[in-house]
Amino acid sequence: MDMKKRITVLLAAAVSLSLAACGGQSTQTPPAAEETVQETESQTEQESEPVEETVQEETEAAKKDTLIVRMTGDVGDLNPHTMKSQMAAQDWVYESLVAFKKGTVVPELAESWDISTDGLTYTFHLREGVKFSDGTDFDSAIAKKNIEAVANHAEGYSFLNSLTSLESVETPDALTLVLKLNVPCNSLLNDLTFSRPLVMLGENGFPDEGDPYDNGITKPIGTGMWILKEYVADQYALFERNENYWGEKPNFRYMKAVVIPDVNTAAIALKAGEVDVMIDSTQITADMYKEMEAAGFKTEAAPTTSISSLNINTGGEITGDVNVRLALEYATDNTAISEGIFGGLQKPATAYFSTDIPYTNVGIAPYSYDPDKANVILDEAGWVYEGDNQVRSKDGKSLELDLIYDASVTNDRDIALILQSQYAQVGIQLNIVPQDSQIYRQNWAAGEFGVLIYSSWGGSYEPYATLAAMATDGDKFNTVQKGMKSKPELDDIMLDCLTQEDPEMLQENFNYIMQSFHDEAVYVPLTVISTLAIYNSDLAGLDLESVHGGMGIGGMYVE
Repeated sequence: MDMKKRITVLLAAAVSLSLAACGGQSTQTPPAAEETVQETESQTEQESEPVEETVQEETEAAKKDTLIVRMTGDVGDLNPHTMKSQMAAQDWVYESLVAFKKGTVVPELAESWDISTDGLTYTFHLREGVKFSDGTDFDSAIAKKNIEAVANHAEGYSFLNSLTSLESVETPDALTLVLKLNVPCNSLLNDLTFSRPLVMLGENGFPDEGDPYDNGITKPIGTGMWILKEYVADQYALFERNENYWGEKPNFRYMKAVVIPDVNTAAIALKAGEVDVMIDSTQITADMYKEMEAAGFKTEAAPTTSISSLNINTGGEITGDVNVRLALEYATDNTAISEGIFGGLQKPATAYFSTDIPYTNVGIAPYSYDPDKANVILDEAGWVYEGDNQVRSKDGKSLELDLIYDASVTNDRDIALILQSQYAQVGIQLNIVPQDSQIYRQNWAAGEFGVLIYSSWGGSYEPYATLAAMATDGDKFNTVQKGMKSKPELDDIMLDCLTQEDPEMLQENFNYIMQSFHDEAVYVPLTVISTLAIYNSDLAGLDLESVHGGMGIGGMYVE
């Protein structure tokens, strides 16, 4: 018996037995292991060695039935109609009418759908025999209740244009749901694929009064693969396989989501056998990825349609000058970022949207890395060096910019350091300002920044949900574009994209949008985000592109 494992099991058994003697219960041990401890408790005084072996055997068995997943933060309250929980965790519990896979909307709780020729009526044919995790039926009535509850708070979802287009929800029978619109809505099917808020909560999860948006939920009841069983805030959440799940059930009986914010601590936990899998796109570095791979762990990388970019405040005191923005475009070497930080795991990006997003790949050549041209642009615009100063200035103002980023996104710090060095070569001083996630978003919305690093939503959110947010006054996406000369016309065209039925006109709209972003130098594309996974060598079945189960872990199993 391995000594390290032997000591761990003895300690676990001692703690569990102590809790049982005091009348308490372990909140971390699945029922199978708890029963074993209780059965062996009476034998401890006379048969200590056999008890140790029994506990070890059963604990190992329990471990094989529990997949332990690292989370960067708490899973949240799992309210499907709000934006406060981890999206992956919401995917574990809830589902929608449709899902999104490789750029295509595919069936989920609806097996099929029909769209009227005028684009105003969507008829969904629901999957028969689907039950919520509490055993109640999923039907058109509960689907209607969920959609109407979300639509009643349309003002809280500026990115969901479909909510303002929705006129009525009808239920001709238990397996037919009809959405009537007042205007065509190109984003409707995409909107329904999101992890929130247009997903299905069971009747018994609704509050006694009001709706989940205002009054929360009584319990997270969904149709998804997993059921929340235990929860300790900021520590872990234990999920149990949903035996009522209509699709292929997970191989593991339990899935434990353990909160480990620091990526290096997570890697140590993985090496120690305390975690089975870690997946993210913001913290795992190329060095860590390759080191863990060399140590025998399995690794996977999957490019997404999310793009990391430098968003420039077009309404800023200094960045309101388009010449400064153009200089930033030419002074940025995103290949150095791709290779230096990500070891090529994230490729250089060419525009704000991925080339795989419909209508957005309009053939505009990206700005090349040309610091000499950046210097010429700044010279001609009057941003010059004075004396021995290494930072340019104009009219008494120093060419100094604050770069803000979400401090929880570890890789953005490294990106900022490279940009700081690159921009210094053309006389621009970049002050790096890490911020708490909430403060970062508040300052973004208020325009309190020079530039910021952000990764686009990607997936089914684009292009329409992004355009809706960009065209909404007060939204943080709108704030970035405030100083654009073309902003009034741009907003009109972005809004037209949401309802435009003519494909040729729609493409013309996107040509204008993408050309405006480019000509006014609003965004500096950095890299194409990749989802990275590191997991134990005895596991298989990870599908990073899966539409079910969140993070693609639903099909994982022990080889």
